[in-house]
Amino acid sequence: MYTVHLAKELFKFSCSHFTILSPEHAERLHGHNYQVRVDISVAKLDPTLGFAFDFNSVKPLIRKMCDELDERILLPSLSPYLKIKSSVKQIEASFGEKNYAFPAEDTLILPLSNITSEELARHICERLLSEMTALPHWTSVAVQVEETLGQSVTYRKQR
Repeated sequence: MYTVHLAKELFKFSCSHFTILSPEHAERLHGHNYQVRVDISVAKLDPTLGFAFDFNSVKPLIRKMCDELDERILLPSLSPYLKIKSSVKQIEASFGEKNYAFPAEDTLILPLSNITSEELARHICERLLSEMTALPHWTSVAVQVEETLGQSVTYRKQR
């Protein structure tokens, strides 16, 4: 088995969020400079070309996902504790006694239960797999999301 490691300087995004820690408690709004790394395992090489796959078929997909998350306020649509109201110009979110209002163009509502490194890693991995149509022979894909130096989470999907 071979594993290709993709960890480019451009695989990064900066965003704001708050993590919901319990039904009554959440972190304050803050930001991170996230770094993304992807490992793709294949069982064998292409026998005529001697490589696992063309890296350039996957790198633009990773970069596109990072670009979509970059410079955004991230909110989870699946949290039972966060109420979100959207309009064309503004997103309003409420958690307990706290109320937030963000410009709609700066906000991204994701189908996650919380904005955590765990959920972001899973989200990126699942989106990547849905778009990796040119790579049908993968055996596992792992996405690592590092929120600060030395603190990261890896989500792995096996075939």
